Amino acid sequence: MKSSIPARWIRVFLRFFQKRLESRFRLCGLQRQYLKSWLSVVATLAVSCALSLESKAQVFPPEVKDVSEAFVCQCGCNHQLSACGMVNCGSAIPLRTEIQDLLKQGKTKSDIVKAFVAKYGKVVLAAPTAQGFDLAAWLTPFAALSFGLLLVYYLIRAWTQRKPRLAVNASAPAIPDAYRDQIDKELKDLG
Repeated sequence: MKSSIPARWIRVFLRFFQKRLESRFRLCGLQRQYLKSWLSVVATLAVSCALSLESKAQVFPPEVKDVSEAFVCQCGCNHQLSACGMVNCGSAIPLRTEIQDLLKQGKTKSDIVKAFVAKYGKVVLAAPTAQGFDLAAWLTPFAALSFGLLLVYYLIRAWTQRKPRLAVNASAPAIPDAYRDQIDKELKDLG
């Protein structure tokens, strides 16, 4: 949005009042700094008030909002057209105005959707259609979720049915008798 108050005018305004106040009150260096900061705050507030009075929000009837929920704003915000929050959006306002004009012509919601798809392509739709390849966009999440649940079920079932196996140590070498006798003798000496 271009401002109707150029930055040059603001600087001229600040210099004019600063010079007048400095000459009238004979201000020193620190007082000049305070004056300059206060004047810039006042100028900023004045400019923001002027700009807020300039910008007029467009209000659309609820029928337009209802139809625009089927579309995505094309400004890049990835919001639904009915919920685009950008002030003076270069995409949402013209699209909403176009929807309002089509509604005034007596078109239905489905007619408007078909007209927008013909004009802008399927990228303007907020949700994929339930036909053709777009049907995969609806089915894939459910298929992946179902597959994941089945996998978890079978893993849990396999883990719970598994029985622990005891290790049979049949292949361990026997302790020779000489060592066994020495172990017994040392244990008797300790005890």
